[in-house]
Amino acid sequence: MITKKILILFSIILVLVSSAVSANSLWSDNSANFYQDYPEYKIGDIITVVIEEDASAIQSANTGTSQDSDYSSSGGTDFLDFLPFFDFSYSDSESADGSTQRSGTLEADITTKVVKIDDNNNLEIEGRKQVKINGETQTILLSGVIRAEDVNFDNEISSKRVASANVEYEGEGPVGDKQKSGLLTKFFNFVF
Repeated sequence: MITKKILILFSIILVLVSSAVSANSLWSDNSANFYQDYPEYKIGDIITVVIEEDASAIQSANTGTSQDSDYSSSGGTDFLDFLPFFDFSYSDSESADGSTQRSGTLEADITTKVVKIDDNNNLEIEGRKQVKINGETQTILLSGVIRAEDVNFDNEISSKRVASANVEYEGEGPVGDKQKSGLLTKFFNFVF
């Protein structure tokens, strides 16, 4: 009977103690970096950059000026009698409003090469990608500095994690030519 009471008492204590204990994982977001093994990159290694760039800019300006001038004169005397009396007033005001808005989105993948490794083990990368479709040539150039720990296990990094990023996107061909001004338009823009 005493063993039965001890067993019940032990079971109650076990239930109370186990409900007070919170379940915490041994793995946290911070501890993942401690166990993650980053590859040792060297010059000439290849890393893919996923370009996800959104840019927008808005600029506006307001200007207002005004000017007033008054001048009056009486008729001439003696030698200058032929000059009549005149009154002159001049008023000028000007206002201008202007605004510009520009936005752009670029999404692409480009494979780059490690061209330099600095003292902090940051990697300087450069890459060029050229695609030609229906006579239209699209060229993407990318350069910048990345950290090895920002490269994921698929050997990819987001362009948002590239420091000193320089991304150029150019197009040549029939579509690009239509975006350029003609000679007559350039002449009138120069003259006016």
